[in-house]
Amino acid sequence: MAFFIPLIIMAIGLAMWNRIMVWARDQLFPWVAEHIPWMSDTVRLAFTALDKYATAIRGNVKAAWKQLRSYLLEQVIEFEKGLAPNTYVRRMTALMKNQLRGDAPVKRIVVEEDVAWDDLPEKYRQSLLAGDGGGYRMDVTRMRDQELEE
Repeated sequence: MAFFIPLIIMAIGLAMWNRIMVWARDQLFPWVAEHIPWMSDTVRLAFTALDKYATAIRGNVKAAWKQLRSYLLEQVIEFEKGLAPNTYVRRMTALMKNQLRGDAPVKRIVVEEDVAWDDLPEKYRQSLLAGDGGGYRMDVTRMRDQELEE
């Protein structure tokens, strides 16, 4: 299961690449052209080179995610208050096929750990501060599928 965490982190970063390029085109390049015009070509070349690598990596991540999704049916992360005061629990649950055969049993993998307040998602922290005592659930597979469709 730990193998998938770097893949997920990389997918998040690469999903943001499109936003970074839009920011560079709309904000950074004009600012550089106005304030340090002698650097304009260098900055554009740097982003062009980065974009070539990021695009290739993004393609590899998409292919790896597609392959992983043939096994990974669902992955969710749930957060809730722990039993002791000011404690919180993160539960990661994955449903995975053991094999590509349609009749293979589905394996449920659950990893639970205590987490600090700072490690809780912002939306969950806000709901706790507002007095909502419930939990918080993130559908990781759905989020990654959407991010990689962009």
